[in-house]
Amino acid sequence: MCEIECFGNYHRGCEVRPLPSSRSTRNLTGRSRARPQHYVKLYESGNKTDCGSPGCALSAAHKHRPGQRTCTCSKMPRECRRVLSLIHERCDNCTRAAWATFERESGRVW
Repeated sequence: MCEIECFGNYHRGCEVRPLPSSRSTRNLTGRSRARPQHYVKLYESGNKTDCGSPGCALSAAHKHRPGQRTCTCSKMPRECRRVLSLIHERCDNCTRAAWATFERESGRVW
């Protein structure tokens, strides 16, 4: 697969759902619970790397067998992720989802 270079932030404070003690990283057994982390892409640099594979539709070496009419080759490039900032707070989407869940469960609108 061909690669495109992209830049973004890596958020380590996002949780799947809000917990009553969201500041605590320990569960009832005293062990640390896993904190989901994810990458939020901000922009692409425009740098592309050609993989040279005949089975990749984005490659310059792309070709088919004789008589094949439809292209079933992969058209999605792989992202070469570059991290700009490591952030220990929730991303905007996870914060919005947490507030929506809190409002829905409590019946209170902020």
